[in-house]
Amino acid sequence: MAADWSNELRTKNLKATPNRVVVLETIAGNNAAMAYSKIQSDLSQLDRVTLYRTLNSLVDNGLIHKVLVEENEAFYATCSSNCSSEEHHHQHVHFRCTNCKEVTCVSSQPINQLEIPGYLVQNFEIQATGVCNLCL
Repeated sequence: MAADWSNELRTKNLKATPNRVVVLETIAGNNAAMAYSKIQSDLSQLDRVTLYRTLNSLVDNGLIHKVLVEENEAFYATCSSNCSSEEHHHQHVHFRCTNCKEVTCVSSQPINQLEIPGYLVQNFEIQATGVCNLCL
């Protein structure tokens, strides 16, 4: 069943504009995290500034998250339902395949708080690289 992105946007107090809906549908329709360049290519009807602002708005409101920035490329994936504008809750690993270059959000054992003596950790992400199950 496809997500009702218009309703999801309204629950986050955002207008369900055609641009926001099409960006969410595009990212959600991808099996892995989606590179900015791929989103831009797929949504060529949106100018660069509009796409950039739309992505930032969706990140800021807990609908998508920026997965990985590598080689000047950002990747985006949809958020879980418990993300908000205050906090993203991602209990998974971001895995980049060194063969096919796909980036996926992979479920793992629960990841608890990270404690570093002398520091206040507010957020952390786990990124892993290797060969994905499709390339093995």
